[in-house]
Amino acid sequence: MSRTSPSTRPTTVLVYSTALRVLHWLTALCMFVVIPIAWYMTTMDRHDPSHGGWVNLHKSIGLTILLLTLIRVVARLSGSAPPLPERIPAFEQRLASLGHGLLYLILFAMPVSGYLTSYGGGHLVNWFWLFTLPSVVPQDKLLVHLGATIHYWLAYLSYLLIAGHVLAVLYHQLVQHIDILGRMTGRRDPL
Repeated sequence: MSRTSPSTRPTTVLVYSTALRVLHWLTALCMFVVIPIAWYMTTMDRHDPSHGGWVNLHKSIGLTILLLTLIRVVARLSGSAPPLPERIPAFEQRLASLGHGLLYLILFAMPVSGYLTSYGGGHLVNWFWLFTLPSVVPQDKLLVHLGATIHYWLAYLSYLLIAGHVLAVLYHQLVQHIDILGRMTGRRDPL
């Protein structure tokens, strides 16, 4: 019987739970829909009759992202996230942790800053035309300016973080040959 040395032994990739995988991909889908909508609606004439509908759709998806993120955080705090593979260097693991933390911050702060901008400006937030969220902030021009400024700059940070996240996955998959994507697809076989 031959023994396999530790360096040639296949690495078993631990996967996220089905619930966390579904939440991840739903959040990703929402992000990849809400961003182009934001780009489109900001180029529209504000007097265009369809502008309000696009803005409401953007807000609705943003609130959905916030809800999905709240659920994800509760699930993650339950300890159900698998550790990163040991083959990933410690420095890269720290970067991954920082990047994930910033992504979660963005997923919270973007909808909250949008909410502040909307209600601070006296605009309702109507979730998919089903119900209107209550206002917990006063109408205030300073609040609108603060919320809009935060929303604007966080949008650019989110683009960088999403690009970094995707590039890191590609790097692990294609360069390091670590099936990091398998953690979010449910694939358990090593590359």
